Amino acid sequence: MKKSSQSIMSKYSNKNLKKKTSPVQAEDLPPIATYEQRYKGMSQELTQQKPKPTLEQKIAKRESLKKPKKEENNPPKRVSVEINGNLYLLGCTENISEGRIRKIAALANEILKDTKESNPGLTNSKINALALIDACDRILTLKDENSNMRTELMYLQQKVTLEEEREKPEPTPMELLANEKED
Repeated sequence: MKKSSQSIMSKYSNKNLKKKTSPVQAEDLPPIATYEQRYKGMSQELTQQKPKPTLEQKIAKRESLKKPKKEENNPPKRVSVEINGNLYLLGCTENISEGRIRKIAALANEILKDTKESNPGLTNSKINALALIDACDRILTLKDENSNMRTELMYLQQKVTLEEEREKPEPTPMELLANEKED
């Protein structure tokens, strides 16, 4: 067993490799990059003394790193709402008013309450998941109703347009002649 491992080792050792290589020996090849090339820039950075920043420069750098502050004139309003027995503090923006947030929270609370009443033995996390599924079902139902109403509206608009075209009186022969002269 040792002989086979020794023969494998000897087969791939540097001694045998040098014998089998081309006339250019591995020792004759130049290194890919010399030490000076790799670390030249770094050594300059380490040895050069940088000028110490002034207090104003330090302050300016610190200010530039800080996040831009929001306008303190119009801080967002906070609305306290209760959902499933927990109080939440939600922020109002220009797009969503305080009243709308309260309506949304009341609806969420109602959905959770209904789900809890219809499934009394479940944990809060399962009740929350079922309430979310219920809310999604309501959204899809409303989207379908909205789509049906839009389709019906388009149908009625086309019907009205066709009826208006039918009710137009036929042009008199004089109107036909006037239209032909204009063309």
